[in-house]
Order: sequence, then C-alpha cells, then structure tokens
Amino acid sequence: MKNLLLVLLFGSLLFSCEKTIEYNTADIPADFVPLPKPKSGEGYQMHVPAYPIPANYEREWFMRVPVGNKEEIYVNSFEIKCRPGTHHLVAYGFRDENAANLPAFNVMRDQNGLDGRVNLRSNISSSNMLLSAQSQDFTLRLPAGMAIKFNPNASLDLNSHYFNKTSKTIFGEAYVNVNTIPKAQASQILTSEFIDNAENLKLPPKARTKVTYTETFSNDILIYVMSSHMHKRGEKFEIFGVGGEIDGQLLYVSQDYEHPPYKFFNKPLEVKKGQGLRTVVTYNNETNREIQFGVTSEDEMGLALILFNQK
Repeated sequence: MKNLLLVLLFGSLLFSCEKTIEYNTADIPADFVPLPKPKSGEGYQMHVPAYPIPANYEREWFMRVPVGNKEEIYVNSFEIKCRPGTHHLVAYGFRDENAANLPAFNVMRDQNGLDGRVNLRSNISSSNMLLSAQSQDFTLRLPAGMAIKFNPNASLDLNSHYFNKTSKTIFGEAYVNVNTIPKAQASQILTSEFIDNAENLKLPPKARTKVTYTETFSNDILIYVMSSHMHKRGEKFEIFGVGGEIDGQLLYVSQDYEHPPYKFFNKPLEVKKGQGLRTVVTYNNETNREIQFGVTSEDEMGLALILFNQK
C-alpha cells in the first residue's frame, strides 16, 4: 500500500504559478441548503466555504480542517453535501497530528496553478484515505458496532475536485459531518487503507484495456468494508482474492465510476499473511492519446479502499 504522494511527485513539475482567482461574492448562488449539524455530543461538522471555479477550468484543492473534538471519539457514519458539479470529495486522516510540516488549518492548497501545472506543495500529505464521495449527497453508515477512532484534536485533509465546462464561473462548497457513537458501543475499531494501480496504469489510445494490480499483506487482517474510485473512462472495477481459501474469489464489483458501491461483509473477510487482493479495472480510452494515472478528470485512477482491523 503506497503513499499516493510519491506517485504524484513523479512526472510532475516542481513549481507552479500560483495566482489569486478573483470573484464577486454576490455571484455565489444562494440556493444551496447546508447539511444539518449533528446534535451536541453526537458528532461534528466541518464546512468548506464557497469558492470559485472559473469558466472552462478544472479546480482541485486540499484543505486541512479541524474536526473540533477535544477527546477521543468513535465515528460510525459520515455525511457529505456539496454544491452541484462536484467530481469528488475525498477525506484523508492524519496518522500523526504532531508530525512535522503538516499543512496549516483552513488554507486552500490548489492542486494546479492557473497555467495548469501541478503545485506539489498542495498535494496529499497523508495516505490515510477515510472515504471518497463522487456524488453531491453522500452518506456512509458503518454497521452497528463498527467505528473509526479519531484521536483528540483530530483534523481531516479534505480534497475537493470540480471541473467547469461552462462559459461562466461556478462555485463549489462542501459540508462534512462525522457522527459518533459511545466508546462502549464500538466493538470493532477499523483502520482504512487504499490500494492503487498507478504503476501499471497505461491506457493506449482507441482501446479497451484491463489493468491488473496485486497487493499482498504482511499481517493477518479482517476486512469489513470495500469500495473503489476510478474516473470516467473506467467501465468496471473488480477485486479478487489472492492466495489461500480466497484465491480467485470475486469479492467486489463496481460498474459506476460516479457512484461506486460500498460493500459491507456480514462476516469479515479474513486475509492471512502472504495473501492479498487483486484489482482488475477495465478502461475504455476513446481518445487519440495515451492516458496514465493522474489527478484530473482527463487522467485515470484505480483505487481500492478497504476498512479493516488486525486479526
């Protein structure tokens, strides 16, 4: 399981032209209804204020936002609401909130400058993906007893992506709720990881291609949840077991890149040391150019997200 930051570093330019995007706050549409806040003691809300996406422009950025918890909490569900036009909103956690060089709070870090070049200073600073929402309204509820533990004073790195194909400025905005349960009800504490096929993802022009990637595990784990993330040229995302009793088993399928399902295992999937998962993603590249792994809507991705704990 690789740190996606390393993938993004290779093939990218070292510097980017950062410019302020000017806009009139009076142009922000007033018809967006906020997500209701959780009740006191039942969760926390994070809000990313409205921001502009210029005409014929693709904007992706990161913002580190404090959750607001002073004590350890146990998160059983997530809710996301975005302004129309969102490509995705991804929430990353930080394994160490005291690590050096973490991003400042509430500062938008654009993925690209207005010249289109990648701004490496804005890229992912944590590989701990918690969830990925590719629709305007999204809810993930873990089964009863399952939770993700947030340490005191936690924060999330929120990654919002919009592409604007119109001739006028549009606006993005996002609300994220984390809903909690009492510690006594959290019988299974889950950890998140993702598996990406970046090193194998090369799509020749005018061709349908299957990209296969295998990841094995160095410890016994129990997987409770699976999901996926691909872009518009992804037609089918499959996850198979590798090794032992799960070898060759089809464990997960998604044929909708915009609304990938979350699969919950009633009985956790046991993956033993030395066994693993194989992702097989079918892409259809109808263009005249080769497409590789990348962050824009014209690039592609193949990410498998799992929630698990150590056996």
